[in-house]
This record gives sequence, structure tokens and C-alpha cells, in this order.
Amino acid sequence: MTNKQNLIPVGMSQNPDPVKAGQEAARMAMEQLAPAEIIGWALAFCGGRHDPAAILQGLHSKLGPVEIIGGSAIGTVTNNLLGYGGYECAIAIFPRSLPKPTIVVTEELGQGELEAGRQLGAKLGEVGGDDNTILLFFDSLHSGPPPVLYVGSRLVEGIYQGLAGKQPTLIGAGLLGDYNFEKSYIFDGCQGVKHSAVAVVLPPVIRSHTTIMHGCLPVSTFLEITRIEGAVVYELDGRPALAVLSEMLGRGPGSSFMDNLSLAVTLGQKHGDPYAPYDESAYVNRLIIGSNPDEGSITLFEADFQVGAMVQIMSRDNQLMIDSVRQQSRRLLASMNQAKPVFGLYIDCAGRSCAFSGADLEEAGILQAELGPDIPLLGFYSGVEVAPLLGRSRPLDWTGVLTLFTLE
Repeated sequence: MTNKQNLIPVGMSQNPDPVKAGQEAARMAMEQLAPAEIIGWALAFCGGRHDPAAILQGLHSKLGPVEIIGGSAIGTVTNNLLGYGGYECAIAIFPRSLPKPTIVVTEELGQGELEAGRQLGAKLGEVGGDDNTILLFFDSLHSGPPPVLYVGSRLVEGIYQGLAGKQPTLIGAGLLGDYNFEKSYIFDGCQGVKHSAVAVVLPPVIRSHTTIMHGCLPVSTFLEITRIEGAVVYELDGRPALAVLSEMLGRGPGSSFMDNLSLAVTLGQKHGDPYAPYDESAYVNRLIIGSNPDEGSITLFEADFQVGAMVQIMSRDNQLMIDSVRQQSRRLLASMNQAKPVFGLYIDCAGRSCAFSGADLEEAGILQAELGPDIPLLGFYSGVEVAPLLGRSRPLDWTGVLTLFTLE
């Protein structure tokens, strides 16, 4: 079967055999590649049930010895396929007719995210600048069980320190392979690795246009974090954090609802004027991934909030999530005027899937409908999303980050 030709074609398989999954996804993408084009490099994301070495074997058997960047994902999305059963493999092929990007890797996450970020940022500053878009993918899982996560905010802060004032556009994700936080890996261009981060410095001719989909509403007044250690919030307004949430949500501290906080609420920090009207784009939300009734604490996905931070309890609203995808994707497309996107990348918080959120519709399915078949789309479900927000790129939770790429 011959499909229409795309400059950056996409393919996806859900075959449980990892070698065959890689082969099928690569074959589907290659069928859309113009006959005169030669494969330069590829982006690939694969469900956590797949062995990374076997997936790469299947991909390379069709693509040849090209550099493959990406890694594990809880699921993947393309123009007409979507899944998060753990056996997905989705790939986008970039031809040699486009200028080759520069790929920079650090294997030092285990030595500390801040220092690893500084080293990565210094290298990125040598090869990129304000006109570049950088794709960043990092291993989210340090160890477990119980899961210990790498802190994306520390990594990103280190990158900015290493960049020493340069301001490229930074877009990316912390990668996970399953909902249980048990698996993760990175494709660094050569192999599947752990405890690493990889950055792709795209040439300036490839321009990025990004929007962020949200889906939370504040349901509390501002609360001050009065005790926090890393990602564990012990006190809000001088009282046990779990007790404060229980009271404000009208639930008993021992209720089953409180065991599933991650399904219902986040903690959000509003940036800019705290008294300005509600604007979803002004909030950085943090997923609550656990609670400890004995300590009265809650654990966040990221460890970037500090003592003194003013936060609000945010309700995860499925209808708002759906509406945000529809509205923001339309706004992004309208803002591009006559520029024609050649590729779309969607980095989607895994909590936004129907399986996790309980929504009636897949919000990624709404995006598929809005983009249509003419913009090749590669999406994946992530642990953390990194995107420009309020003047700089930040790790985000409970968001969908859509980037459309055009050629200058």
C-alpha cells in the first residue's frame, strides 16, 4: 500500500513483538517518504512493555544505521492511531534534505540533576542559540520500588545555568514506560540507556510554534507551604497538608477519595498577578502522586515548590481539558497564517488519558480531529512535559504540549 508523501512521515505499530513493532512502524513511515529522500535521523517512542534493544533492532532493520532519539512512553499517538497498552511503537523520520541537528547527551543524571543540567546546557550553548529549538528528553525514573523520580525542574534550571544567558526554545519531556512508575529508558541515538538525558538542537530553518493545553480550575484560596522536603509537602498554612486538603474538599482524611487524590486534584502555583482574573496559562500545576496519613503529608510529582510558596488546590476538570485541547489547537493553527506545518509533536501527560482521568473522550482524539490528516503527528504520553511558559521553559504536569514545526 502506498500512502501520500510527507516530508517528515510518521508510522505506528501496536504489535506485541518488539522487533515486528519496530519494523511495522518504520515501514509505515517509509511508505510516505518521497522516493528521492534519504533517511537522516528519527524520533521514536515505545510502550514500556517493549524491550528497548529489540525495538531498536526492528527499527534499524528497516531504517539502516541512523540515529534514533526518544525512548519509553506510556503510550503513543499519531494522526489515526492512539494507544497506551504498553506495546506501542511510533516513529517520525527526518530526511537528509533537512539540515542535520546536533545531538547532545549526558549520562550524569544519577550524579545530580542540577549538575547534569549545567553540563548539558554548557554543551548546548556551544552549538545553539536563541534561534534554535531544542528537544529535550530525560529519564524520569531514578529507582524503585517505591519509585524515586528525577526532578525535571532541577535539570531544566541547570540547563539554563549552563546556557549562560542564551535563550533557545526548549521543549521536551520526562519519559516513563508505564503507569506504575516501574520502567523508563532513553534512546540516545545509539542505544537504550538509563539515567540519561538527550537534547536535539534543531537547525534554525526548522521553526517551532507551541501551545499548552491545560484542564484545572482553582477550588481553594491561596495556601502557604510552611513545610516541605523535596517533593513531600508536610504543611499548608502551618497545618498537616493532608488534613487541609481533606477539609477543603469536604472529605474525611480516611476516605477512599483521599487515597486517589491524583485522580481529582493538583496543587497549582499562579504566576504573575495573584489577583488577576483566572487564566489557565498562568498556573504551573503539580500532580499529587501519593499521601501519607500517618505523617499528614502529600507527595508531588516534581520537587520544585519551596517553603513560602503560595499555592491553590486545583480541580482536574475533564470537560475543561477537552475544551482546552480544541480551543488551543485552533488558536495555534490560526496564528500561523499562511505557514504550513510539516510536522506536529504532541507531548501529553499520561494522566490525561481516559484510562487515568475517567474522561468520556480521549483528549488526544480531539487533537487528532483538529489537526486532520494533512499534518504528520507524533505524540506520546509522558511523565513530565517541558514547554515555554511565562518567559522560560518549565517542567509541567497535567498538560498537553503541542508543537507545530514549519520551515523558514
